[in-house]
Amino acid sequence: MSTAPAGAPTPPAGTPPAHTDQPNWSGYTRVALIMAVVGWVLFAVVGFANIGAAEGDVAKHDSKSRFMVAYLSGFTYWLSLPVGALALLMIRYVAKTSWGLLLTRPLEAATRTLPLTVVLFVPIVIAVATHDLSPYWWSQPDHAAAHDTHDVKNEASDDPGNKRQQADKIGKLHLNKAITDRQEAERKERDENIYGYLSLPGFLVNSAIVFGVWGTLIFFLNKWGKETSDSKDPRVVDRGLIKLQNISGPGLILFAIFTTSAATQWTMSLEPGWSSTMFPVIFAVNTFLTTLTFGVALFLLIADKPPFKGFMRPKFQLDMATLMLVFTLFWSYTSFSQFMLVWIGNLPEEIPFFLKRSNEHGNRSFWWFVSAALIALHFALPFVLLLFRSIKLHPKRLRCVALYLMVICAVDVIWWVAPSAPVHNSFPTYLMDVGAVLGVGGIWLLYFVYQLKQRDIFPDNQAFLLPEGHHHEQH
Repeated sequence: MSTAPAGAPTPPAGTPPAHTDQPNWSGYTRVALIMAVVGWVLFAVVGFANIGAAEGDVAKHDSKSRFMVAYLSGFTYWLSLPVGALALLMIRYVAKTSWGLLLTRPLEAATRTLPLTVVLFVPIVIAVATHDLSPYWWSQPDHAAAHDTHDVKNEASDDPGNKRQQADKIGKLHLNKAITDRQEAERKERDENIYGYLSLPGFLVNSAIVFGVWGTLIFFLNKWGKETSDSKDPRVVDRGLIKLQNISGPGLILFAIFTTSAATQWTMSLEPGWSSTMFPVIFAVNTFLTTLTFGVALFLLIADKPPFKGFMRPKFQLDMATLMLVFTLFWSYTSFSQFMLVWIGNLPEEIPFFLKRSNEHGNRSFWWFVSAALIALHFALPFVLLLFRSIKLHPKRLRCVALYLMVICAVDVIWWVAPSAPVHNSFPTYLMDVGAVLGVGGIWLLYFVYQLKQRDIFPDNQAFLLPEGHHHEQH
């Protein structure tokens, strides 16, 4: 049974869409270009300065691989957009949401940037294959063992006159020795089984499968989505929506499985021995929140213009803001759960993840302040702001909150990735991560705008699915 209004007329073939208005994207293109230039310049300048400041073979090696660690920060953040858009698009078809219909075109355009994401992934593959610049410890076991020995000697030589510190150093000595022994055992295991999950062949095979599954889902969602949106026959629209719903249900299950695999190998394996059943969930929630805030910020720029102006209701904006609050609370719950489980377990292989992001040599590090800031700025502040209807229903205020959350999500991704790199001096290497996020983002946004212009910004032949969507009231 069709969900379209009974007796809806079918326009003759070749009739243009009812709304052909397209926003002027030239301003957004200029912003993307500026982001790309500033980002890559900052990334290169800070990176070369960091290498120049390094002393010793171990420090030189770590400074070079820090390039790829920073690049991985930028890649991981902008990977959130096509991957998160894929999930939200499938949720839209399964749940038949009004916000999903209004954001369909931006979400589809974001998913079609996946080929660019694959291209941006190539430098990481090359780095892993060449070992020397790899951000992953498991792809350079010889250096990992040498680095652990270097750390043990340095720790044992610090502050010999303080008995308490000496006792702490002895404890760290034993812990580092245990880590070194475990890594040596893992290295032997890799040598015996080169096709293990954490190996170059495993990395290539897993990445190909993950991108293949994502790409297949994206292909059919865009293909059937275009066919459904181009038709003016309500029966064709109805059949197309049923096809999209049927693929989206199983697609969400596949998304959960393969996104877990990607989060585990591409991000969680940065830390030796680190394992967390909550991290893939945190990874997925971050992609949802990043994509939704991006879509809301973009939508609110053009919501008061045709073709949206005739269909826009305050309820739709309220729904988007409420969903942003839900994802913020979900991120807070999963992040706290991960910390609580590690604290309760008190396992030597899991604790270093949070130690690197809190204390360094017994003192509060830069990352401790970032950790504290995430609690206040990623949970408390947006939670309070998104409780007020006066903010939810005010386009400019809500757009500011959405852009703010995008920035905080980027900080969260950098917090995952950057501290995994060894630190040899007080050089502000985190500026490399900021540059990588801006540089990769500028390129991604240019391609996104190109994809967004390929189709009408709103599938108005499905407007009957919106509550009161068939009434063209002006607001």
